[in-house]
Amino acid sequence: MRALLCEPMRVPVVINTDDSLYAFQRLLGKHIDIADDILEPIAIVYNQADYHPGLGNVFFICDLCGDLRYVITDRILIIGIQNDVPCSLTDEQIKRFTHIFRSTVLYLPMKEATEQ
Repeated sequence: MRALLCEPMRVPVVINTDDSLYAFQRLLGKHIDIADDILEPIAIVYNQADYHPGLGNVFFICDLCGDLRYVITDRILIIGIQNDVPCSLTDEQIKRFTHIFRSTVLYLPMKEATEQ
């Protein structure tokens, strides 16, 4: 499947990967988690063990109100989601999210905390 591999302060790269846990761990590390509370048909896969305050660049992911939801250091993987199953990003999603994930502060439409 086609996905975006993003690092803070770098241009995202389109990659082809399997949609398995093992493939995600190979790219990001052993302790992955998934941010799937985004109201768009995507999920953010990240290494939950990589949070080190004050070290390097980080992604600050906020909802559209500006409330901080995630602080993620190191790489993240943006994948498509269809019917709760990982899938390839569309060409439009790749174009849109390549632009969005060049920043380190991201504002995304997200579910309310009670909807999760």
